[in-house]
Amino acid sequence: GDKGGSWVINSPTLTSAKFWPGTLGRTGNHAMVIAKLVDGEGVDRGVHNFLVPLRSMADHTPLPGVTVGDVGPKIGYNNMDNGFAIFKNV
Repeated sequence: GDKGGSWVINSPTLTSAKFWPGTLGRTGNHAMVIAKLVDGEGVDRGVHNFLVPLRSMADHTPLPGVTVGDVGPKIGYNNMDNGFAIFKNV
């Protein structure tokens, strides 16, 4: 791979989507995503943390390639917007 490039975040399967983080559903603008790092040569480098922008700071809409939403009703905890995130070439 190229040296000094950027990372690409993908969640290609339902099980790779991120579920339940607090404030992700409606209010979070960034997320610390814990994900497996596969380098440009296809080598699995293990699990790493990535700080990923989710929404536009200008109008709060999801950024290109980011799908976010609330997970829905939660018994006794509906005031928290626990959410989900799916990434496609972010």
